[in-house]
Amino acid sequence: MKKIMIGVITVIITLFIFYAAYARVGNDDDVIDELSQDTYTNNLQTNSDQYTALDETNQNYYRVYQQWLNEGVDIPQDVYEIDANDMTGGLLLSTDHAFDYGMPTLSIAPGDTITFDLTNQSAGLYEIFFDYYILDDTKLNPSYTLKINDEIQYNEMNNLVFNLQWELTQDVTLDRYGDEIVPESTLVESWKTDSAYDPNFFVDAPLKFFIDEGVNHIELTLNEGYVLLGKVTFGNLYEAPMTYDQYQQMHALDTLATQSIELQAEDYLYESKRIIRSKYMRNPSLEPYSFKQKVLNMVDELSYRKPGDAITYQFNIEEAGLYEISLKYMQSANDELSSARSIFIDGDVPFAELRSYRFDFSMRWTNETLGNDDGDFLIYLSEGVHTLALVATNHEVADVYHLLSNVLSNITTIARDVQTNTGGLTERYRDYKLDIYMPNLVRDLTQMVADIELARQQLIDIYGSRKLAIVSELDISIAYINAFIEDTNDMPSYKSRFNEGDGSVFGRINTLLPKLIDNPLGLDVMYVHDQDFKLPKANANIFVTIFEGVKSFFYTFFDPKYNALNQVDDQTVEIWVRNSRLYIEAMQRMADEQYTPESGVKVLFSVLPDENKIIMANAAGNTPDAAMGLSVIKPFDFAIRDMIVDLSSLDGFQTIASEFNPNSFIPYIYEDGVYSIPETQDVKLMFYRKDILDFLEVEPPETWDEVVSLIAVMQKYNYTFYTPLGNDNAFKSFGETTPFIYQFGGRLYNDTGDKAILNVDQSYVAFEFMTDLFSIYNVPITTSNFFQKFRDGTIPIGIGDGNTYIQLKYAAPELAGQWGVALIPGVRNEENEIVRWDPTYGVSSVIFKSSSKIDKAWDYYQWWFSQDVQSDFTYQLQTLLGEEFLHMTANIEAFKTSAWPSDTKDYILEQWQWIRTTGRIPGDYLVERELSNAWNKVVNDAANPRDAIDNAVVIINRELKRKLTEFGYYVDNEMVLPYVVPTWENIDLWIEGDES
Repeated sequence: MKKIMIGVITVIITLFIFYAAYARVGNDDDVIDELSQDTYTNNLQTNSDQYTALDETNQNYYRVYQQWLNEGVDIPQDVYEIDANDMTGGLLLSTDHAFDYGMPTLSIAPGDTITFDLTNQSAGLYEIFFDYYILDDTKLNPSYTLKINDEIQYNEMNNLVFNLQWELTQDVTLDRYGDEIVPESTLVESWKTDSAYDPNFFVDAPLKFFIDEGVNHIELTLNEGYVLLGKVTFGNLYEAPMTYDQYQQMHALDTLATQSIELQAEDYLYESKRIIRSKYMRNPSLEPYSFKQKVLNMVDELSYRKPGDAITYQFNIEEAGLYEISLKYMQSANDELSSARSIFIDGDVPFAELRSYRFDFSMRWTNETLGNDDGDFLIYLSEGVHTLALVATNHEVADVYHLLSNVLSNITTIARDVQTNTGGLTERYRDYKLDIYMPNLVRDLTQMVADIELARQQLIDIYGSRKLAIVSELDISIAYINAFIEDTNDMPSYKSRFNEGDGSVFGRINTLLPKLIDNPLGLDVMYVHDQDFKLPKANANIFVTIFEGVKSFFYTFFDPKYNALNQVDDQTVEIWVRNSRLYIEAMQRMADEQYTPESGVKVLFSVLPDENKIIMANAAGNTPDAAMGLSVIKPFDFAIRDMIVDLSSLDGFQTIASEFNPNSFIPYIYEDGVYSIPETQDVKLMFYRKDILDFLEVEPPETWDEVVSLIAVMQKYNYTFYTPLGNDNAFKSFGETTPFIYQFGGRLYNDTGDKAILNVDQSYVAFEFMTDLFSIYNVPITTSNFFQKFRDGTIPIGIGDGNTYIQLKYAAPELAGQWGVALIPGVRNEENEIVRWDPTYGVSSVIFKSSSKIDKAWDYYQWWFSQDVQSDFTYQLQTLLGEEFLHMTANIEAFKTSAWPSDTKDYILEQWQWIRTTGRIPGDYLVERELSNAWNKVVNDAANPRDAIDNAVVIINRELKRKLTEFGYYVDNEMVLPYVVPTWENIDLWIEGDES
């Protein structure tokens, strides 16, 4: 009996292990689920980049509109129309070229400005409606800036948007293993009439604009997209939806429906953004389901979460009547908080209760029938085809969000004033007399507490609970501020409780805000049904789930996709890629769908977790045909060992190279060959806080001399400047040291590469300056996190890279509108030109000499690195990984049409003209190390710059000679074969073309 019991327990435990590993609710072995798990936490704050409109005057629409209402500004009923014939700018098209619009239109491209005059009889607030047609050249979301009488009345007018609609391909698409993949979508091209609306979706009615009496000058500048513009209408035409009680009365005589329709959520017809996607979840309670193949069976909640995200379904009603609508959903991502959707039937919200319908937080699949405390809603549907759209909205949280945003703005102002009055001192027992120098401080802090308490109560009212974590965060914030009210002298010493760090009042509220506007919602199925319809259970029972999990587990031993992974035939190019599985998934899909059908050659990508394994694979004779995603130092190391192919010897190389900056190839040159193609190219830009520089009454510096002058001004307020040379890594790479050397006109080596010349002429001048920045001008020797210091205002200006831009754009909502970019500082030369040389690097690709398919691998590279494919890849990545994933392709022509936002694209292209990378020579690792050591000795140990760099050169030259002897360039202490060092001056020996 005892043995039987042990056996039963063992079986039960085994089944539960299978259940936990393979069949738990929410488990998804699809590549998209990996995205959800890996990137959601990091990208949570990206929601609120465009949703916070704070500048130094805090003029967002919410604030300005409230002010207009308080002032009693009129809302006239006049309506005015402006035709394209009355506008200037753009290209006027005749009716024949207006896509059946029936009137002349204006064709507008990015950068075009359209102007016209409106003669108005009654001053007041007006809505603006546009007739527009999105052309298929558009890839980025069309946006425009609107000015009225040369004025931007509120911040949102800087970046208003035209609605996009993407139609999904209804054909089922399978990958090479028979798994269903996300269908492609195409832009819907049709004429639309839409109002100018709040891009933040805090307001669900059209935006209002103040139009003066008389002649008003209107100016529209297109920022992104390609648009045909028809008639523009000014007038208050929007009508708010009726209440449900009024709706019931209107349909009191309509009969109850007896028909029921089921809509699979993944089969939506339209989406507002291409990043919205369906996915496969291995869960037998979902429809459809397969334990063998991956079938799309739900809308991914983490792709469908940003305010404004919309999906639209189409269905046919055979019997007119009053229907109920139910949805099977999951909202497991935004902990504790509900998600909101505006629900449209045939393009309109039927009644006010559907303007912002909330779906409660739920870790499990849940059935929700639309309704309120009084019962389920009955919605009238006539016979025929209808649409159902669900749009993520911020409407209900608008008040609390803006209230807390204003608190953040006030914290920043108070912190800056405290910093100014204390000179940055933080001594705990010092009497700073802040009550004297800041007489309104206690009053402002008291008002701040009142605002936070009001926001706290609003959150309780919205979410219906006092036990939420966000409420607790506000309780702590209130306690901190009350402590400062009791003793304001504590503020300089306890910045970590007020404005610095995630645990401060600022940090807590700043972390809370993106959660308020995060609206994830996963959908499995929807029902349009009669009152008697019984909804199926939302979740399968545990025994079914365990059984399906066991089946799925055992099937993995026989699944052809796993058995076929290592089979590479003569028509398959095998490529190892050092990148994430998601990234490789996008590459594989493009190769399978576009390259293989045209060429007949298959490409198989595999993850390369460690590029150092290539050396071991080469020794074992087990290298693939090619490798991608390699760091900048590896191609030279492989070339000098005769492991990889000289790509410049292959037909078509110069054609590919012509679309890149020639200098980006310099690190991949060895002797007469070019051994790699750059895939990506980073960039350095100068980032600056507009609000703080305005406060200091200074402009962003153009040269290093101007930087030095600016540092003196900033230090009076305890601000400083950041350069990557001052990061918290003791080792200073070429990327941090050589910009100064090149900008000052210096060089690293002599022409034959056997001697370093860092201690002579302009090279020494550059070295002395880049040590003086820290030892004389007091730039911080180490800065642990420039992004965070920039964010809290401690370092309001500095040099960052592409990742800095992404962080600021998508993870610093409170700074929206308060920061800008410029080219990096340079040195003015004798021709009065500011030279801004900077070595920027990325990853690259090689082909191995041991491959028997060099021609096939090269043919794939020629396709892959072409302009159109590289540009398309940037959009494919965004579709899969989200709009925050910005891929910086090294192909300059492709970058011009890539998914990178236009607000910095021109700056990047201009800075890329100053790419000046360092040529590789045997032993150059010691050049980089000793240059770093010399800098550290001067800055950290107060060594003499001349002594430090002279000693470094002696050590460097000894090592260069040793390595050149090892590789046959030196024999018996004599150079028998000069080593030609590739530089920007002689790059044409390898790459045809110029730097532009």
